[in-house]
Amino acid sequence: MVTIKNAFLTARIDENGSQLSSLVSGGTEYIFNNMEIWPKHAPVLFPFAGRLLEQKFKYNGKEYGPVEVHGFAPYAKYEAQIDAENSVTMKMIASEEIKKIWPFDFDFSVNFKLEDHTLFITYIVKNNDTKTMYYGMGSHPGFNVPLTNGLRFEDYYVEFPEAKDVKTNVMSKSCLSTGRQEPFNEIEGTKVHLKHNLFDNDAVILSGTGSRAIIKTDKDTKSITVDYPDTQYVALWHKPKTEAPFLCVEPWTSLPGSDIEIQELEKKADYNVLESG
Repeated sequence: MVTIKNAFLTARIDENGSQLSSLVSGGTEYIFNNMEIWPKHAPVLFPFAGRLLEQKFKYNGKEYGPVEVHGFAPYAKYEAQIDAENSVTMKMIASEEIKKIWPFDFDFSVNFKLEDHTLFITYIVKNNDTKTMYYGMGSHPGFNVPLTNGLRFEDYYVEFPEAKDVKTNVMSKSCLSTGRQEPFNEIEGTKVHLKHNLFDNDAVILSGTGSRAIIKTDKDTKSITVDYPDTQYVALWHKPKTEAPFLCVEPWTSLPGSDIEIQELEKKADYNVLESG
């Protein structure tokens, strides 16, 4: 476990999965840590966000897999490079297993840096191959909700101050993309009031939210702001059909794989395209 800190924040990052495991400010822990309810904290999603049909994908006519949900980044080992007391870069160690299922030569790192009351997280992808690389990525941080004793999950809401024509991306029962969007009826203006049954069918994957989400309540001053520039989608999630006291706010650059065919990397319109070098 690696610790970085400044005058306001202390963050702990696990070399297993490059996972943010703790973020403390003013004595309050903001990251969810009940392993019995959810055995994760903030997985890094790469080179996919979500699931793939049959856990497989195609590239250049060849089929690859199986690949776990959210790709191999959450399960990989990382090497920590301490940049300063307030900054660390976690570099993925590409195992032989990863090399067998990912047809590109690449480097992947995650930089965590504290500045005042903000934790900046930057994903760095380098294509070392001679061919173009196609991929998706995302974050999956789980935040404690409520943040203050005596309050309830239902006392909180997520505000999207830049929201405009918010849509939900419809998933199949197996949590794969149907390619359809529908109006998101749970939003009132710019606010989504939290309730546990919102996640009975798994994640709610939204478009049109802008690039900022704020978890807050009118009964307390503590809040969490998540900024996600250059990201098309944001998913809201907690463990389905439970009253789990946490909320994941998940910026994704791409949707899960199709529910009708094994995805071809080159043809998935929302994947990032990274040229050689």
